[in-house]
Amino acid sequence: MRGWQLVCCAAVAGLGLHASASLGDHTGAAQLAINAFEARQAGDSTLKAASASFADAVQVVVQRNDTLEQIFRRLQFSLGDLADIRALDAARQALDRIRPGDLLTFFKRGGQLVGLQRPLSISQTLKVERDPADNFTASVEEVPLVHHVVTAAGAIDSSLFAAGSVAGLRDATIMRVADIFRWDVDFVLDLRAGDSFTLVYEQIEKEGKVVDDGDILAAEFVNDGKRYRAVRYVNAAGDAAYYTPEGTSLRKAFLKVPLQFSRISSVFNPNRKHPILNTIRAHRGVDYAAPIGTEVHAAGAGRVQFRGVKGGFGNAIELAHADGVVTRYGHLSRFAAGLSAGQKVEQGQVIGYVGMTGLATGPHLHFEYIERGIYIDPQQAMRRAAPGTPVSPAERAGFDTVAAPLLARLDAGPAKPHATAASFVTH
Repeated sequence: MRGWQLVCCAAVAGLGLHASASLGDHTGAAQLAINAFEARQAGDSTLKAASASFADAVQVVVQRNDTLEQIFRRLQFSLGDLADIRALDAARQALDRIRPGDLLTFFKRGGQLVGLQRPLSISQTLKVERDPADNFTASVEEVPLVHHVVTAAGAIDSSLFAAGSVAGLRDATIMRVADIFRWDVDFVLDLRAGDSFTLVYEQIEKEGKVVDDGDILAAEFVNDGKRYRAVRYVNAAGDAAYYTPEGTSLRKAFLKVPLQFSRISSVFNPNRKHPILNTIRAHRGVDYAAPIGTEVHAAGAGRVQFRGVKGGFGNAIELAHADGVVTRYGHLSRFAAGLSAGQKVEQGQVIGYVGMTGLATGPHLHFEYIERGIYIDPQQAMRRAAPGTPVSPAERAGFDTVAAPLLARLDAGPAKPHATAASFVTH
């Protein structure tokens, strides 16, 4: 029976192979284009400053394999000036590690380099200037960021990303929605047409332009008619977490999905027909098709019971959890560095990477949930996982004070941006 189970698992995994590989081929080029676009956006104010000082500005987007020396040579700047600039601590730390897509702005007057700027973050810019004594100085300029609290909402027709894009959300913010509700909703398997979301979150503005999204302060997700709500609360120790309106932590003992950016290619079914033989063979788990190297996370806190090669599962890990629960992760390409039998792991910790070792025809993770020796549908098991720690009684009043206006904004739906009381400098 075990052998047939693994053959079944291997056959189904191949369904997601081509799509996963094709997506990966363009990731580097797409990211480079995004970096370059964001870098040019950050350089707008730099060009204005150059015009004001009557210096010519030359913007350079760092290419693959570029070094600062190569860029200086292309622009015909003095390598002696480069040595002088690198002798400045602030400049050396900021310029020694340039990456493809980074933006560098050079200022020249009469062919001579008189300044250099590089955005370090959305709130920090390195500025190098030549002073009247012909020496270079370097400083990091802090730019105030204004945080606005806004509301967005959307309905799902095809995917969460598509709905989020229509609502004007950045991909990173959409992923945070999935992270917040990952103990309750499987955003691969559980989504239904007509599901909806509402967010109250921060937009970050720099010099009059929205440059990033900040924290999600409150969120609602309606999945198959069931409403889930979350409120962000920072406790007295400074730790931020998400809670239900009643003050119960959204964090449960087990994650619904032990990895991200994947799709389920085979759903648990103890009487599933073998795709090749058309006979009934047990398939005791769930397969997640994903590119080789995708991080595999511990579904819950526990101890490494097994790490090694396990028959048709190939490279496999078994974690022992409380109450006689064991989770198994199969077909891994490799294990996380330093992971060994007997070691304790935390929920969400990277324990290995997706592969296709053992009896697998395509890259995927085979995940099993075993309770006191009995195989249980992982999706059902996660739905009944025990909740985490609630807001402490001592902080309940403070939580209610924070939650009330945020929940009211969720009820009201999208509205015009509302600026927070003050702007502040991000360090």
